[in-house]
Amino acid sequence: MVAINLANAKERRTLREWLMENARDSPVHYTEIAERLGRDPASVSASLSIEKAQAEVDGRPAYFLRVAPGLYRFNDLCEGAITEQQLDEDLREKSRASKLATRNEMNQAIANLDLNGFRELAEVILVNVRVNREEIRERKRYNNTIVMTTSWLDDGGRAPVVFYAKKCELDEPIGEETILEIRGALPTYRANQGVLISNGICTPDAKNEALQPELTVPPVHIMDKEIILNVLFESRTGVKSSKVEIFLLDTDFFKHLMPEERKNQ
Repeated sequence: MVAINLANAKERRTLREWLMENARDSPVHYTEIAERLGRDPASVSASLSIEKAQAEVDGRPAYFLRVAPGLYRFNDLCEGAITEQQLDEDLREKSRASKLATRNEMNQAIANLDLNGFRELAEVILVNVRVNREEIRERKRYNNTIVMTTSWLDDGGRAPVVFYAKKCELDEPIGEETILEIRGALPTYRANQGVLISNGICTPDAKNEALQPELTVPPVHIMDKEIILNVLFESRTGVKSSKVEIFLLDTDFFKHLMPEERKNQ
């Protein structure tokens, strides 16, 4: 066995660190490791056994390789090993971060549209919430707002609905006066409900005015920034997705090919 410089080994805090620095190229007997670390050989042997068992439970490589009875060296594979669980967690976190970044970019892209572009976007959103596209009629425009009427697909056109497509600046607040304006326009179009479609953000007062749970008033449904972003993402409109194929070693496959005497090492 090649001589290894074990000076200052007692200062190493963990068995893994010691193996990493002193047993990469040549294996070391566990009794020698115990001597240099100032530990009982039985303690070192037990630590190695515990690590092997825990690695199997976690589905990861152990930090050592047993190359012969009593001889161990550091397992370089464990430094870059990624388990399926770790990979899934990493990918989910990266997916969440990517989705949030894309939502912010989409929010900015919508804010950059002019009123005509926003009208087209609003019509796409309306189709995704099941309205009669053929019956969509633009009624009027004013103050970056387009008033449209149509009906839900499931009521056969019996109940006209007023849709206010309100184009806002980036994260512009929308107050209760907009909700009151929509509700006040319903009799004009013989509608029994209204819908606000906007890239703005409704204030708490606006949401409260839309709900009015204690009053019998025509409902006004709110589809502001977060909701229209959700609709666009769920319908894969204005976004592109990609699939990344990840390859992981099938350790069970190769273990099956090993001689019986090596399968438990």
